[in-house]
Amino acid sequence: MENNAAPAGGGASLVKAVFASVNGRLREGVPASGVTTLSVGGPIQYLVTVESVAELQAVMRLLSSEEQRMYVLGHGSNLLVADAGLAGWVLRLGSAFKGVECSAQGEWLVGGAAPLMALARQVSDQGFSGLEFAAGIPASLGGSVFMNAGAHRGEIADRLVSVTGVLPDGELVTWRRDELPWKYRSSGLPAGVVVTAAKFQLVEGDRAEISRRCTENLTYRRSTQPLTVPSAGSVFKNPSPEMSAGRVLEDAGLKGASIGGAIVSPMHANWIVNPEKKASASDVARLIEMCQHQARDRLGVFLEPEVRMWK
Repeated sequence: MENNAAPAGGGASLVKAVFASVNGRLREGVPASGVTTLSVGGPIQYLVTVESVAELQAVMRLLSSEEQRMYVLGHGSNLLVADAGLAGWVLRLGSAFKGVECSAQGEWLVGGAAPLMALARQVSDQGFSGLEFAAGIPASLGGSVFMNAGAHRGEIADRLVSVTGVLPDGELVTWRRDELPWKYRSSGLPAGVVVTAAKFQLVEGDRAEISRRCTENLTYRRSTQPLTVPSAGSVFKNPSPEMSAGRVLEDAGLKGASIGGAIVSPMHANWIVNPEKKASASDVARLIEMCQHQARDRLGVFLEPEVRMWK
C-alpha cells in the first residue's frame, strides 16, 4: 500500500515530531533485507512502529501535512524493495495490533498485525470454520485484507464482516464488506489506508474435522511450495480461474531459471526464491521481467505481478 506524494524529507522538525508521537519507536536506515521475506533490498529511510490507533492517526496526520510519501509494512511478504533502498516513511503496526477476540456469536475481531497463518490455526483448533484456506499463508491480517489474499478456493472476503483502517489524513473509518468492490487479489480499499482491524463471521462446527482441513491445506502447501527458503510467496496473479501462473511458467520452461542469486523455484514455478541469501533486488526484478517476457513470447500470456515493488 502506497501513498505517492512529495519526495521524502521534511527536515529535522518533522522527524522530531514523529519520534515524539511514537515514544521513540522510529528507526533510520533499516535494511529492507531484514524486514522482508525475500531478504533483499537497501535501507529504508524511516521505519516507524505504532502501538495504538491514536499514534497511527497522529503520525499519518503529521506526514500528510508535509506531503510525505508513506508506505505500510506488514510481514514483508509479497514485497520487493530496491537495492538503492526506499526514500520515505514506512509505517508498521506493533504488537498491540495482534489481538484476536471472539464473541459468543462466532464473530472474531482481529488486529491488523496478527499473523494470518497463526490466526487460521487458532480458530480452526477452536472449532470455527472459514479460514482453513489461509493455513500456510505468511502474511499479516492487514495486508491479507488489503489484497484479499486467498488459496484453496477460499479468500479473505468470504467470511469478512467489516474492515477498520486509518486513511492518510488520519481519519478512522470502518467499511462493511458490501461497501467495498471485492475481486480477485483486491479489496478496493482506498490507496494508503492502514488496516488496523477486521471482523469475521466464522461457523462453529466439528473441531477435529475443521482442524484436519487446516492441517491438510498446510501440508499441501509445504509439499508443493518452498516455504522454508526466503521468497516473496506467489510472484504473479493467476491469469484466470482456469489458468494458474505456476502452470504458465512451468509450461514456458522456467522452473529452475535464475539470475544472480534469484531462482524460479524448481518446486513451484510461481515462486522466486533466494535460497543462499545472495540475490539482489535487481536479480529478482530482472527474473520477474524475464518470466513475463517468456510467458508472453512462448505462450501469449500476460502475467501481472502480485509482488509489490517499492523504490
